[in-house]
Amino acid sequence: MEHPPRSTYHDDEISLVDLAKILIYRRWWFLGAFLIVVLASLSWVLLKNTEIQDGTIKYQYTTQLAVGYKTPTELIEPLLSIEEQLNGAIIPTVKQGSDEFSSLNVDLKYNDGSNIISLVTQASEGQNRSVTDFHQALIEPIVERHDRLLKNLNQQPSSFFQDGSQTQQLVPSERVSLAVKTPQTTLPQGPNAKLIIVLGIVLGGIVGVIVAFFTEFAAKVRESIKQEVV
Repeated sequence: MEHPPRSTYHDDEISLVDLAKILIYRRWWFLGAFLIVVLASLSWVLLKNTEIQDGTIKYQYTTQLAVGYKTPTELIEPLLSIEEQLNGAIIPTVKQGSDEFSSLNVDLKYNDGSNIISLVTQASEGQNRSVTDFHQALIEPIVERHDRLLKNLNQQPSSFFQDGSQTQQLVPSERVSLAVKTPQTTLPQGPNAKLIIVLGIVLGGIVGVIVAFFTEFAAKVRESIKQEVV
């Protein structure tokens, strides 16, 4: 009676023992790759936290301009018009005129029905003086122009209101505040250090295993080539 041929499948199997032996033989490759990944993740966490602590955006500087009135209900100039002039001409001109201001940005904020327009810049504490000068350079031309407009209106009160429906009440524009520094309401958050380190350890283990097995595979290939050459 003939016996069926013995399966050779088990000869091609790689047992867990073989895998463990490979990791033991190539343990220095495994440990090297593992430590590189873990140290890289740790360095990244430290770097990001340092950037948050010493970053260039920590404080908010706010300057407020109260736009004057030419009647009890009519501003000297609409806030939308002031915003367009600042964005279209004044801000670009001031930034181009000084390297000190070139890196600074400003957001304009105002509410309908109010006469207050706010200039807001985010910058580090060390840029306090630069932001102050920057905001001052932005609002000066507006205040000066409004003063000229009021002067002209004051010289011609009778021709300005011919129907008598409103009384002339000239109130000049003025700076309410200049570069008032406050902490940001939402500070940038650093990375979750524990999570990043845990992920680094897991990734380091995976990379270490891959490097160890690739090293073993490369060694087997070299050995096979040498045998064929001989």
